Amino acid sequence: MTWSNGYFTDLNYTHGYYTEMSPATLRLACLCNAVEAQIPDEPSYLELGFGQGVSINMHAAASTGAYWGTDFNPSQTVEARKFAEASGANIHLFDDSFEEFATRDDLPDFDVIALHGIWSWISQKNRATITDIIRRKLRPGGVAYISYNCLPGWAPAIPIRKLMSLYRDYGTAKMANPNEMIDGALQSIEEIAGAGSAYFRENPAVRHHVKAMAQQGRSYLAHEYLNADWHLEHFADMVHSLDDAKLTYVGSARLLDGIDYFQMEDAAIKLIARVGHPVMRETVRDYMISRRFRTDVFVKGARLLSSVEHRDAWNAQLFVLSRSLIDIPKKIACGRGEVELPTEKYDRIIEAMSDHGYRPKTAKEIYEHKSMRSLNQQDVISMLTVLTGAGFASPAQVPSARVMEQCRALNAYILQRARISSNLRYMVSPVTGGGITLPHMAQLFVIACSEGETNPEVMADRVWQFLEASGERVVRDGKRIESRSENLKEVLAAANRFLSYERPLLEALEVIDRDQSSRA
Repeated sequence: MTWSNGYFTDLNYTHGYYTEMSPATLRLACLCNAVEAQIPDEPSYLELGFGQGVSINMHAAASTGAYWGTDFNPSQTVEARKFAEASGANIHLFDDSFEEFATRDDLPDFDVIALHGIWSWISQKNRATITDIIRRKLRPGGVAYISYNCLPGWAPAIPIRKLMSLYRDYGTAKMANPNEMIDGALQSIEEIAGAGSAYFRENPAVRHHVKAMAQQGRSYLAHEYLNADWHLEHFADMVHSLDDAKLTYVGSARLLDGIDYFQMEDAAIKLIARVGHPVMRETVRDYMISRRFRTDVFVKGARLLSSVEHRDAWNAQLFVLSRSLIDIPKKIACGRGEVELPTEKYDRIIEAMSDHGYRPKTAKEIYEHKSMRSLNQQDVISMLTVLTGAGFASPAQVPSARVMEQCRALNAYILQRARISSNLRYMVSPVTGGGITLPHMAQLFVIACSEGETNPEVMADRVWQFLEASGERVVRDGKRIESRSENLKEVLAAANRFLSYERPLLEALEVIDRDQSSRA
């Protein structure tokens, strides 16, 4: 077997950013579960399998800590090092296998060890190696983050993965490039479904799953379905497999996952309330919502906060809106469908958080804001948890001059990339300590502003010229718009929206300079 050990390397992984891995999010996940998070302001942080390196580089740029990572795909390591060189952050990136990395003699002990997704795509031997790294190199009190595909949610679709790999090995794909091979596999599966397959007839959800696959990026599908190893397990088995690493489960890094009201109906909530053992309780939750993906936070030597410590920690926790006012919906999608946020409460907390130009505020400041009268402190904590879990707010920090410089340098590099590519749709905020979703068109508007342009018509024309030259078009209601006039109309509306709503927020988050004196 080659150096890849059966891992699919014909297509590189996506340029994704995962806020769940940020030190700020991990601290907040622990706080939500009344567990002390011993992650210092300058953490020693390790990411195993960093992919294109977007997350680790953004977290390193937005921190004064030391960041380490390995991804055995050398082309991805090259890409990740470009980000690191741009920011100048304290970051050490390698293309070692996990086994090679585990034998290094220059590794420090870590406050955080994180891995996204790869647990599901590697061999049992590699999973054992990762567990050993955590056991030996995670400090007592340190935090481990592991996200992975899980059962029971994935169970109905397991045969789909088998069909994908069989098509790769025995179908008509040998001479095709990776994208064509994946397209051919999807077409083959559709033909099987359309020919009266009892499996698809008896599992209608799987047919919807296959249709959704057709809309997903081919790089993601390759890494999800075509590796030699594909490991699914129940939460209880995951906890057991980490016993040797001395880890205690804390909760989910996706905060809404821990709020039963957003995930299931009342009967299920009442049932779960009667389950005593935490491992059994969490497993029952997975069955109730047919969970397919978990974002688990563990602590090595978890210490529960006293009620006073818990209250004081919440009072001191900084928050900031990470979505402009106009982009915060009244309903959020979650496990039980769409849940409406009570206007009489959420409008008031959003008003408080947007006051003084979106300035970050502690939970105590928000609680004491004039708009929050008649709401108790627990109401405020609950709403902050929901807003953050939904991606509308973020834990915040007071950035140092060094962090500001690193983030400014990385953002300048990201904007340079945006002139030629649309595959990186994030920028980094020194205020949130991590990445902020920013679509490619918004990045082009940022470039225009940084060059002194604030006229929406001129901005729209410049962006349209870029879209036309690169073959991109605006997509409306899922359909690509072809006419120049309709594209310009949509881009102009987006430019006005950006100037009125998005730019003030990006300035508050220090993603862009308030005086626009910097140049992309």
